[in-house]
Amino acid sequence: MIRTGSAVIIRKGDNLWTIARRNYGAGIRYTTIFDANRDQIRDPDLIFPGQVFKVPEDDGSATDG
Repeated sequence: MIRTGSAVIIRKGDNLWTIARRNYGAGIRYTTIFDANRDQIRDPDLIFPGQVFKVPEDDGSATDG
């Protein structure tokens, strides 16, 4: 994952859970990234290198996970 402002560029081996943990402190928040990028992601288990995803600002609702 390469962070560019409010977006990330997916690299080989990345997954939404890990991106959410790095950005929000809780992997379960992967749904926030999924919802913000529904136009690009049909299945949250299938993301590909080179895709660029919006990562909304943390609204403080992160939970342990």
